[in-house]
Amino acid sequence: MSFIQENNIELNLNLKKSYKIIHFSDVHVITYLDSDTDEEKQKAIKQENAWVRVRQDFANYFKEKCDEEHLIPSIKCLKHLIDYTNLNNPDLLLLTGDIIDYYSKSNYNFLKTSLKEVNCPYLFSCGNHETPSSLYKEITNNNNEINYMDLGEFIVVSIDDSKKLINKYQLDTLKEITLKNKPIIISCHIPMMSKHNEKDMQKYDKYYIMGYDSQDPTTVEFIDYVVNNDNIKAVFCGHTHGASISYLNENKPQICASSGLIGFVNNITIK
Repeated sequence: MSFIQENNIELNLNLKKSYKIIHFSDVHVITYLDSDTDEEKQKAIKQENAWVRVRQDFANYFKEKCDEEHLIPSIKCLKHLIDYTNLNNPDLLLLTGDIIDYYSKSNYNFLKTSLKEVNCPYLFSCGNHETPSSLYKEITNNNNEINYMDLGEFIVVSIDDSKKLINKYQLDTLKEITLKNKPIIISCHIPMMSKHNEKDMQKYDKYYIMGYDSQDPTTVEFIDYVVNNDNIKAVFCGHTHGASISYLNENKPQICASSGLIGFVNNITIK
């Protein structure tokens, strides 16, 4: 599958067996229906054409591959990513936001139909292009703010940080989950900047990160909790459209996926 750009990652949590997780982000799917108005169709065509240029600009900036096979319609990008996921038969799929470019009946229905083709459990974190996240409750099993999957030996927690804000319910729920005393992986859209990874994250505009400079005290407390809680082992996110790994503290990696528009996939082995 020449479209796919596979990034293999190993995360050692001292488990009894190995688990496979597939992670992709930022596909920005755009489609329209014959029944849509001319205005809706024109908006979709304009946005789709714009993202062809934008995906090239991001790839050039981050020195990532964006060849002819990557300049395909966004609906085909998502199909290839789902085909790749099913081929690898993972224990879990993480979709960390901006899977569709904006809410419309056609985009949302395409997303729902596509997710039905996934042959494994998945967690969906809303991105800033998927706000308000309350519209996506059906996809997130009515847990759009915070959701989690217990895989037995460890837990994956999906958090909606699409507005660069964390509310008290999300923070309190995360604290309750950590009381289960299992290793935890966080899945979200927008990456965090701590004091430890500040230098690494400076390559991104502030638009792309959530940091201690937030004016919201609950968000600051959340970041601090993720950084310092020993049960939280790693963070997987998107939003940046450029792949990177930084460390929230000495031993806690934060792994940003590049764009699904160029076929970028994290193929994660957890053991």
